[in-house]
This record gives sequence, C-alpha cells and structure tokens, in this order.
Amino acid sequence: MKKIALTLFAILTLLNARSQTSYSFGVRIVGRGKPMLLIPGMKGSADTYNDVVAHYKNHYKCYIITLAGFAGQPPSGAHDHLLLKQRDDIIRFIIDQHLHRPVLVGFSFGAGLAMWVACTRPDLMGRFIDLDGTPFDAAVDVDRLDKDSLVKADGSRYEKLVSRSPDFWRKRDSAFHSPASEQEGFIYLQKLVSDTNRVREIMVWDKASDFRSAVLMDLESDTLDMRESVANIKSPILLLGSWRGYDYIKTKAEAEKRYAVQFAKAKNLTTRFSENGKHFLMYDDYDWMIGEMDKFLAKN
Repeated sequence: MKKIALTLFAILTLLNARSQTSYSFGVRIVGRGKPMLLIPGMKGSADTYNDVVAHYKNHYKCYIITLAGFAGQPPSGAHDHLLLKQRDDIIRFIIDQHLHRPVLVGFSFGAGLAMWVACTRPDLMGRFIDLDGTPFDAAVDVDRLDKDSLVKADGSRYEKLVSRSPDFWRKRDSAFHSPASEQEGFIYLQKLVSDTNRVREIMVWDKASDFRSAVLMDLESDTLDMRESVANIKSPILLLGSWRGYDYIKTKAEAEKRYAVQFAKAKNLTTRFSENGKHFLMYDDYDWMIGEMDKFLAKN
C-alpha cells in the first residue's frame, strides 16, 4: 500500500508540474533581479524587446513573451476566445512562477492585453509601463463612436469567422501575403517605424504568424473596452505615447487630448509623449523611451 501511495503521489506531482508549465505562449527568460514581464504587439516576436532587455537584464529578471500564434509560436489550439486564453495563461504563469508583483510592460496590442491582465488581477501586478496602447483602441481614431454598434458588428464578424474551416484560413492567409498585399503592408508599416530594416523584420514576424489567431484576437480586442476598469489598477502606470505617422492625429497636443479621455479613470498615471518617434518607440525613439522608463522605475 505504501508503494502504491508513493506512486500515486509521484504521478499527481508530475501531472501538476506539467499543468503548471503548459502555457500557450512562448517565454524567453533573461537576466536576474526583480521580475519584469514584457508583451510585444500584434504578431510581434519577443525580439521586439531585445534592446530593452539588454538594458535591464542586470537588475531585472525579464520574462519576454511571444503570444500564441505570433511570429512562429504555435497557435494555442483554442477554438474560441483566443485572447482571453492568453490573458488567463499569463495570470496563471505569474502565479505558478511565484513572480512577486512583476513590472508589466506591454506594447500596442500587447499593452492592451497587459492592461487586461492588470485590470483583472491588480493584486498581482507591480508597476505597469504602457507603450502606446489604450483601454479601448477602437475609440482612439474617431471623435464619436457608437460603441454598441461596433461591438455588435465585430461580434457578428467574430461569430462568422470562428468556425470557418482550415482551408478557408489557408486561402485568406495566402491572399493576405500576396506580393501586392505585402507591398501595401510595407508602405503602411513605414507610418509606424522609420527604419526600413525594422519594417522588414516586422514583416518576417507577420508572415510567420498564424492568420486565424491574429484575426480572431484582433476582433476580440476591438470589443474590449477598459476605459472604466482601468480604475481597478492600483499600481503606478507610465503611458508613453506617439503621434507621428497617424493619419487621424496631426499634433502632439491632439494625441495627448485623445489619450487623456481614454485614461480618464486611471489612478496614479504618468503620461509622456515622444516628440519625434513613431509607434514603435523602441526603434524610433529608444533613448527617450528608456530614459522615461528608468525614471519611472527608479521611483519603485
């Protein structure tokens, strides 16, 4: 009986260990010190943060995520609510790995996901650094938004797409990555980052991403409105924003006004806007960005 009990205990221990390490996202761990969790943007790779991690690795243990289905990371396998699964997996990772109030860094789409994590479990979070992400992205570029109509429209699109066949997604992916479409994508990305070598790198990540995962998570994100729930975040927040390159924002003052409306309910918020950088601040205005991050973290 004792041997049977020990065997059962060993099996349960192994199953528990496996359940705790089976996360759908990829994670690279670099450095030592206080925990810092970094989430890249739409279809982005952990490589987005290479320079940031090189700067912080002697003082922070950096956990750099590549989301499921992005930049070569396999899809999560979830049929529905793919973004929700990423949120829940990240929360589980923080708990399982005993990360004590990690600094949370998110860029763009990844900042929205990081914000969702922080709004859901503010008790787990340390300081939050938001690199050009907003609580309700769909409302940034329009002065008047019928939220209910947007949610209904995107929800309807989501319901139609979520059960489409693998063949449908292969055809959509092929069309999206046709030479003509990729040229359009290259021109668009130049609005978000100045260095054409960086644009090519981002396009490699895009091509290596799972098209279904990206489309469904993007639609899920579009219906996520956290303008009220940002009030749940008790930790200090640093928002670093950009305005150059956007068709709908012509001045820094206009960007500041739009973002202020988005974050009206946030507590303990520090906002800074780059004078010259485009959306990919880690590429376009790195020295300014890292300087602002250093000042913010030094207050910890």
